[in-house]
Amino acid sequence: MIKITFVIPANIHFNGGIEKTVKKYVDYKTENFDVTVLEGKNDNKNDDYNKIVINSIYCNYILKTSGAKNFLIRIMSPLLLEIDRIRNLKKIIYIEKNSDIIYLTNNDLYFLFKRPKIIIWSEHGNLPFNYTGLNVFNKILSKLMLKKVIFKKISYFHIINCYYDRYISSYGKYFCVPNGVDSGKFVPENVKNSKIKLLFVGRLEKSKGIDMIIELFNELNDNYDLTVVGSGTMEYMMENNKNIHYYKNIDIDKLTEIYKNSDVFIFPSVLENFGLAILEALSSGLYVITSSNMKPRFDYFEKMEYLEYINPDIDSIKNALKNIDKKLEYANIYENKIKIHEYISKNYDWKNIVNILYKDLEDVYNNE
Repeated sequence: MIKITFVIPANIHFNGGIEKTVKKYVDYKTENFDVTVLEGKNDNKNDDYNKIVINSIYCNYILKTSGAKNFLIRIMSPLLLEIDRIRNLKKIIYIEKNSDIIYLTNNDLYFLFKRPKIIIWSEHGNLPFNYTGLNVFNKILSKLMLKKVIFKKISYFHIINCYYDRYISSYGKYFCVPNGVDSGKFVPENVKNSKIKLLFVGRLEKSKGIDMIIELFNELNDNYDLTVVGSGTMEYMMENNKNIHYYKNIDIDKLTEIYKNSDVFIFPSVLENFGLAILEALSSGLYVITSSNMKPRFDYFEKMEYLEYINPDIDSIKNALKNIDKKLEYANIYENKIKIHEYISKNYDWKNIVNILYKDLEDVYNNE
């Protein structure tokens, strides 16, 4: 039995991309693995999986900030996580002694551990070569890391966008497994709406582009309808927008229903590793408008005329919506929705993805 600990900055119910992903890693774990989740923030819930909570100072800060403040917290991570280690020393030492593999979803949490057996950095928490912060700093950090001048305890990298292997191949030890989707739940429906139903699902932060979506929607005519699902520091923008259908916390059944009954998914995020919500939208048969920063993650769907990349600004979103009727003539054909869904089910269903992940983790364990 291989003992693995997944380390996440929040808790598994936080409903962010990282937390949703690790929840699937737990739900679909294989019999060869004993799984524990180390959570940086308590949720006071009784769960049926093994978890250890540390209530981290660093994690509390990183979850409440964005932009420049968030980058500053990351710069301070060695100091903050040293304090966290001292405050939670018994729990951290227990994890180090009882984990064959420590898997980090936020790579700054590297500084929490002194004596790991096998430690894996993942692209879930950004790697220096693709982090959209200060480019010069990232390039220097990446070179030092790949030459093993710093972060020497890293055993392997897990990348979720396979084209990034060209950046990391010089390191030698990496594997690629993408994120997935519950293709059995996110399924298309043959619906015809009287209005064009726009949808955004994600954290309500400036980096996700929610402010641009709301500003633009207030300028649109009555032919459009907008639904927003998520929580974050910009929830206040919903208070004076009674025309927006807003849901802060909803269960999976309600979420899949919202997807099924929408037409266009708008996701102009400027800071994204993969975009789970994009897969959910595509699996549900929606036409997707997303940021050019997501290139080339979803190029296949662009070729299939179900997705387009735009510059993440209001004018570009507005231009994308100008001819949306014509785009939906193709995208709303039920048979075309089914083709996209079948492709996603074959290549991105969570059960298949997680099986591949654990096979790679088993290889990591055996090789080390």
